Amino acid sequence: MCLIALAWRVRDDLPLVVAANRDEFYDRPTRAAHVWDDAPHVLGGRDLRAGGGWLAAAGGGRFAAVTNIRYAQHEGGPSRGALVADFIRGDDDALAFLDRLADSAATYAGFHLIVGDGRTLAHFSNADARPAVLPPGIFGVSNAPPGVEWPKVALARDALAHALRAPEADAVAGELLSFLTRPRGTAVESEVFVSLPERGYGTRASTVVLVDAAGGVVLRERAGGVTTSLAAAAAHSR
Repeated sequence: MCLIALAWRVRDDLPLVVAANRDEFYDRPTRAAHVWDDAPHVLGGRDLRAGGGWLAAAGGGRFAAVTNIRYAQHEGGPSRGALVADFIRGDDDALAFLDRLADSAATYAGFHLIVGDGRTLAHFSNADARPAVLPPGIFGVSNAPPGVEWPKVALARDALAHALRAPEADAVAGELLSFLTRPRGTAVESEVFVSLPERGYGTRASTVVLVDAAGGVVLRERAGGVTTSLAAAAAHSR
């Protein structure tokens, strides 16, 4: 996942809106967005190599997403996608999960991780300091190191702010999905939808998540030319 933009408590009827692109090598085995077999309350795609995920949501507004950090890689270590899976399937508060993770974060390759429990949304990067609670507003992150903002992040924040003006939730989702999947032909650091066939790399999935005031979730994803729409009720049982 190389771009995540979120609107947190900007609209009363949609307290969490997420627009995200996952950039990955084309040959990495992946399952598109679905209801997870081992956690039927969870919606999201799945990495079939390591078993984790890059973005997932559940009823009640529980949410997790991860990006890598370019230039902050090392060999070995646990899968960053497991962080998404561990949080979304669990019951930990967002900040408690990240505070506990901070003690072992250096064993992972570089990441930005965003988690939300329906009450709190928080961000942590193992290339930075301690976890931080995100205040209401529009937030964006890519696979740039902490303190560096590539142009596509500003583009995504602007697109999200514009989409939120649409009165209906379906129109918000449609506008964001169009933004995420529209090639622009600019430098990679500015490009929202990446296509680098000569490198076997590009945007594999574009995902929009809407959480309503009751905690109901709609996830809409476009991957490989196929659009998938999923929904989860506010309440769920494990």
